[in-house]
Amino acid sequence: MGSGCGGRLAGHPGAASSALPPCRYALQRAGSRAKGGTMHFRPCLHGLIAGAALFAGAAAADDRIENIVSTASRTELPAARVGSAFSVVDRALIERRQAVLASDLLQDLPGVAVSRLGGPGSQTQLRLRGAEANHVLVLIDGMPVNDPAAADEFSFEQFTSWDLERIELIRGPQSALWGSDAMAGAINFITRRDGAAPLSAAGFAEGGSFDSRRAGLRAGGGRGRFSGTASLSWFETDGENIARQGDERDGYENLTLGLHTAFEVSEQLALELTARHTDASADFDDTFATGLPTDADLVTDTRYWYLQGAAELALQDGRWRQRLTAHWLDSERKNRDAGRLTDRSDGERSGLRYQSSWALGKAPDRYQLTAAIDYEKEEFAQAFPGNPFLSAADQRQSRNSTGLVAELQAQPLPGLDLNGSLRHDLNSDFKDKTTLRLTAAWRPDAGATRLHASYGTGMKKPTFTELFGFFPASFVGNPDLKPEESSGFDIGIDQRFFDDRLRADLTWFYAELENEIQTVFLPGFRSSVVNGDGRSRRQGIELELQARLTPALQATASYTYTEASEPDASGRRQREIRRPRHMAAVNLDYGFAGDRGDLNLNLSYTGDQLDRDFSRFPSPLVTLDDYLLVNLAASYALGERWSVYARAENLLDEDYENVFGYRNPGRAFYAGIRAGFGQR
Repeated sequence: MGSGCGGRLAGHPGAASSALPPCRYALQRAGSRAKGGTMHFRPCLHGLIAGAALFAGAAAADDRIENIVSTASRTELPAARVGSAFSVVDRALIERRQAVLASDLLQDLPGVAVSRLGGPGSQTQLRLRGAEANHVLVLIDGMPVNDPAAADEFSFEQFTSWDLERIELIRGPQSALWGSDAMAGAINFITRRDGAAPLSAAGFAEGGSFDSRRAGLRAGGGRGRFSGTASLSWFETDGENIARQGDERDGYENLTLGLHTAFEVSEQLALELTARHTDASADFDDTFATGLPTDADLVTDTRYWYLQGAAELALQDGRWRQRLTAHWLDSERKNRDAGRLTDRSDGERSGLRYQSSWALGKAPDRYQLTAAIDYEKEEFAQAFPGNPFLSAADQRQSRNSTGLVAELQAQPLPGLDLNGSLRHDLNSDFKDKTTLRLTAAWRPDAGATRLHASYGTGMKKPTFTELFGFFPASFVGNPDLKPEESSGFDIGIDQRFFDDRLRADLTWFYAELENEIQTVFLPGFRSSVVNGDGRSRRQGIELELQARLTPALQATASYTYTEASEPDASGRRQREIRRPRHMAAVNLDYGFAGDRGDLNLNLSYTGDQLDRDFSRFPSPLVTLDDYLLVNLAASYALGERWSVYARAENLLDEDYENVFGYRNPGRAFYAGIRAGFGQR
């Protein structure tokens, strides 16, 4: 993981180099709400800093990191010129961590807090810098995938890591670039592209605790102007009991298919097609009787379809670039009780994006102007089939918006990069809104130091459920809601030490939220939502470290302090729930046996946090204890094509909850085998 000028450290463990890569890779175009101790982890961070200084005498080399794809701009931008705070998880770390779900990789990045209702397949929410779970835009290969039928959140619980190339995280308001969902930041999942070789293929199979089975296949290749990659992953587990009582195991199954093709029509025109499908089934517990999970024969079946097509035209020797993109998301969610369908919800999100970028002046890399039009339509439907008492809650809704975007990139002086974006959204159901974003990056000493700062405003449209309700007898919608609005800024320094063997990025951030949509209780045990008075505030510090301690041992670490508060009914400020003040992570990776073996140790600390006890009225605040997760992964290559691997998760067998009443899995062990040929 990394921010600023790096993802994971360049070079393979055991290589002769111990230097960090310089800032020479590029950032390219990205193509249910819950308001939510002692810092035991601090010695680990202190030890990492001391260790980096101790081993700083290792030999240097000229390693490089390959280009990355990100949402930091609407057009290509070298990473050293980015003023926003960002982090990267690259393929090497993804493979060596052996994490099944992408959310397990994200939780170690600065500013990220993950809440999960139990084990694999359970609803998973991600909060960035203390913001709400639906304030973060999620992209897959540049395609927006927040689900209108899931409170505009992304289903992190359904996204496995098998075909991931890298993850890009941009922190701070990005609405001026990407619209409503990007009020607190954006995440882009970039999938594998195996079209460089004529033919390549890879696969794996593993098994382990909780009767878990997992397998995957991937094949790709290129010939002439055509390239393509197809992937398949399957994951099934009997799970573990997530409730505090009972003994029913909550299982999960996931099948995901992916496809990417590209065709160069000419030197000026290129076409791309991306498709993805997920079919999943998850057991879950009942909360109706007690407010806490209890054993029940309940299942949620979920299906997602994602499709995106793009065409890019480069004219005037590449100085004028145009891109047209069409995207479509379709979601289907069915809940069953003892096999009987009780309710279903469907979401659809489709859109067109056109943008045109011009390189200005005699130095095309110094000034660039981009204009874009983003059109999007969202649809939502819910139904309670076979139950006439609930038919009043059946509904079908839709809305659309058009965003007009202008962005200017400028380098008025060597080492000084400025970026300004302005967006005006025309909304079918709300007043039109304008958002802006300003960033600056300054490298006063030719790259060893990067000062970065950003300011932005954002807005988030109410969800369909907030507007139109779920069921009149329990939750009533409010069609008079206004969009939430925010403003935020950050400032930081990215510094390299010891001939690039140690890099540290320290950032301070502050944000305010107005018109926050809050829950209110109505007579008859009903609830609704209103725009709250006052402002919610989120501020804190993010620290990210990278170090190559020896030629074979490298380390990354992160620490986040977050203070998130909102006014209560009396106007006093209160801490928001599910926002830990302290979060930290350390990852150590050691290569041995001439690069044939790898050992990866990951420690992830989450401080105590507030939550609500929904088993009592009126849901009093409770404190969830802090916890430390220790994961260990190892792999060994048996030859050029075969390797074996194993991992231990929650090695200390921590008994912990990050949502009150929902237990997470205990200690687990897994082992598997990989095979591949023709891989990059």
